[in-house]
Amino acid sequence: METKLIKKSIAINAPKENVWKVMISNDKNKIWYNAFSEGTQAETDWQVGSKAVFSDDSKSGIVGIITVNKPAEELVIEYTGVLNNGVENYENEEAQSVKGFQEFYWLKEENGVTRLDMQCDMGIDYFEMMSDAWDHALIIVRELAETDTSASALLDQLDNTTKNFLEAIDAFDENEINEVPFEGSWTGGQVVEHILKSESGLPDMLLGDYADTQRPVDANIAEIEHIFLDFSTKMKAPDFNVPSNGPHNKAELVAAFQKEREEIRKVAAEHDLSLTATAFAFPGVGKLTRWEWLNFVVCHSKRHIYQLKNIRKKLSEKVAG
Repeated sequence: METKLIKKSIAINAPKENVWKVMISNDKNKIWYNAFSEGTQAETDWQVGSKAVFSDDSKSGIVGIITVNKPAEELVIEYTGVLNNGVENYENEEAQSVKGFQEFYWLKEENGVTRLDMQCDMGIDYFEMMSDAWDHALIIVRELAETDTSASALLDQLDNTTKNFLEAIDAFDENEINEVPFEGSWTGGQVVEHILKSESGLPDMLLGDYADTQRPVDANIAEIEHIFLDFSTKMKAPDFNVPSNGPHNKAELVAAFQKEREEIRKVAAEHDLSLTATAFAFPGVGKLTRWEWLNFVVCHSKRHIYQLKNIRKKLSEKVAG
């Protein structure tokens, strides 16, 4: 099989230990593995010489061996076979075509920023598709690694996502904010309205009925990250959060967003985040702590910052075309 080498690199504002955890912790890597195939997860202990089986929801995947594991520095996997309907195969044509392929990861930290480099062998027929998938995957790795769980870090993340969201809105002019970039997409204005609807009433809910928490206060954060930081999947907004058709006024959207975020930040800075808010259950997850709700705000914002940037990119391509 003719092969090409996929090579990617990304800068991550987090210690290399955070990035490493996202790479080898099953509750983290199953999120970014979704960029390749729905439900993909790893079965391995990541030790040198150990088998690693990567399988998706269809019980298909690839099998390899961990050949290098230098914690927070380097990871290498060499592929030896494939998984078909849950059965490992090392001899069929598909297995032979990937045998000997290698996947490399290198981490290097400088001044609190980690550079993650990766490269892997790829059959030429799959090169373009998998190269795009890696672009998505590394963005998710970055978002996961940059999500810290300390109180001060949570405030920083709220501030950063607020800043980044405002910058993403600012990239649109008054006409573009109401322009549909492609069929089936929201406009930039609709994305902002969706955020406003999603966060409307959140401060009051967080400060309303509550109870002491009888579990780790961050127990649901991994699930929240899994839902919102997998940018490769398209989600359907609940009816009560679906935006109107507009038109939207950019200045009014910005003012409303800033006011809403000020109120949310005040809750984060001044109140006990370990308590469980009991007035509303998060769909599919259950009742969340204040801490978890605020992490929802961060993760949900990151998802739609990515969406706004993609909409703006598509609008630019339409003009250029």
